[in-house]
Amino acid sequence: METGLLAFRVQLSKSNQTTAILNRNQDRENVVIHSRRAHNKSRGGCVSCKQRRKKCDERVPTCSRCLNKGLECTYIAAVKRSVRLVNNARTPTVAYPLWPGPCAPPVLTTSSYVQHTPYDLLLLDHFVHNVGAYIAGAEYHHTFTVQALDIAKEVPFLMHAMLAVASCHLQYTLADGRAYRMPEALHTQLASQGLRQAVSHMQAAKDMDSVLTASMLLNFLAFCYTDYQDEEAGSHQNKPSWQWLRISIGLRDLLMATKPFHHESIWLPMFVATAAFRFDEPPQNDLDVRLARFCGINSTTTATNNPYFDFYEQLGPLAVRKPSISYLRKYNHAIGGIDQYFVSLLEREDSKAMVLFAHWLALMCALAGGWITRRARRACWMICDILDGRLRDEERVLLVRPAEACGYPLGAEEPERDWE
Repeated sequence: METGLLAFRVQLSKSNQTTAILNRNQDRENVVIHSRRAHNKSRGGCVSCKQRRKKCDERVPTCSRCLNKGLECTYIAAVKRSVRLVNNARTPTVAYPLWPGPCAPPVLTTSSYVQHTPYDLLLLDHFVHNVGAYIAGAEYHHTFTVQALDIAKEVPFLMHAMLAVASCHLQYTLADGRAYRMPEALHTQLASQGLRQAVSHMQAAKDMDSVLTASMLLNFLAFCYTDYQDEEAGSHQNKPSWQWLRISIGLRDLLMATKPFHHESIWLPMFVATAAFRFDEPPQNDLDVRLARFCGINSTTTATNNPYFDFYEQLGPLAVRKPSISYLRKYNHAIGGIDQYFVSLLEREDSKAMVLFAHWLALMCALAGGWITRRARRACWMICDILDGRLRDEERVLLVRPAEACGYPLGAEEPERDWE
């Protein structure tokens, strides 16, 4: 005030200024200042209070706020513990006399962490008791889990392939299988590297068996694998990727190159059985006739004048019958009718190639087991989405079975199903 700067429109008198200052000083002396009460900070509150940004008294089993509001009270530590207990309950007990020992697989005994993970024994046990039996079927379970395993004890890249497939399977079967992503990536890389080196050095039936078995497993893995973040079929991508198919059809060339050793192979019974396979079930529809007409195939057609012929020959007998896990080996064998040119037709979105392959995918979609049907559903969905607005009338009827298999909703005027 002494400088002439006024806080009010009217200047106070000298006496009033002095009185006001004295009163203000007296008020300050009478004010009681309380220090801030110390309290413990905790991050262990329940999930409900954390979401509502409220202080939780952390009472167990139910905090006061959840009790008053009738909310479910869950603590993060309890959730983590329950998931861990579920995973432990599903973890098989390893009882294999493989490690340590003179015949221990190299991949499990190396001192370098670059070559193995802490899960490897569990993965091996899971492959023998679960995955191997599923892939090979009841007839050839012994081949995968005993004969091929004996070879894998001495051939690291084959062991890596087995562990990679087991890691993939556990990611889909456990409540939280993310811990197996790193083992899958590591073992897939090591198996692929070893396989590339072994292909050029095959000199005996044993070499061929390790190469063929590892190739089968890696092809199976390529089909099962999809992007982890793309959970819903066709919802984040518009076009399917066919890189996995290019990998798979390479097995046909490998089978041809190793044919001189087949008579000594552990897979000889399967080769013979596949060649001599006969269907016991009669045809259920005329899809083979419809597909042939759509692709321009008749009695004079050959693979030379029609690029769809080879795959159609493999697919036709399967398409007219109900999908069955007992035909899985034939479904896989049908891929042998696909060459690189057919894949290029798929990449160019050729309607005939896509319709044929959609029916193969529909058969795969019907098999139990989300870990092998996920890619099939996604690819089948995308093909239906591409062709839905392109095909008309009788041609569009050919989309009904693939659409039903993958869950794709055809247009409002869904064609009549007269193939059942």
